[in-house]
Amino acid sequence: MDITISFRHIEPDEEIKSYIEDKFVRLQKYIETPLDVHVVLSMEKKYRHRVDVVFTLNGVVINAHEVMDDMRAAVDKILDKIERRLTRFRDKLKRYRDTKPKRELEAREDIGSKIIVTKTIDAKPMDTEEAAMQLEASGDSFMIFRDSEKGNVCVIYKRKDGNFGLIEAASRMS
Repeated sequence: MDITISFRHIEPDEEIKSYIEDKFVRLQKYIETPLDVHVVLSMEKKYRHRVDVVFTLNGVVINAHEVMDDMRAAVDKILDKIERRLTRFRDKLKRYRDTKPKRELEAREDIGSKIIVTKTIDAKPMDTEEAAMQLEASGDSFMIFRDSEKGNVCVIYKRKDGNFGLIEAASRMS
């Protein structure tokens, strides 16, 4: 868990920083993925301590804020708020997964039956110009090759307008 703590209108305090880090480790038990939590501690009107927490979980932004007279009490209260929100999010996700219809094995068999021919291709290393010339000479509609400079697997294809299109894989296959 990565916790970023910012201080506004107050001096940075290592004691409160370690207190927050110790307390926020409890959130890790509610989720599988590592969290990047941003905590902002600020002072309002010289006596009110405000704690703001923001983090993203699977595309869902969870944020909360609390204002109290004591900073530690505000941290404890906001931690309780976030725990409630995380349990509610986890339960909602679990209900969604339970109600979502399961795929049946019959659907897989139908997909498998539509494949007529299986062919293994050795992606030869060449540059894009050479691949375009070979594709034009072969009369095929596409060609798979390995880019000789980057080592990426690429697909070059003929477009309807007579030009060529190129698709590059982002990572190198071994």
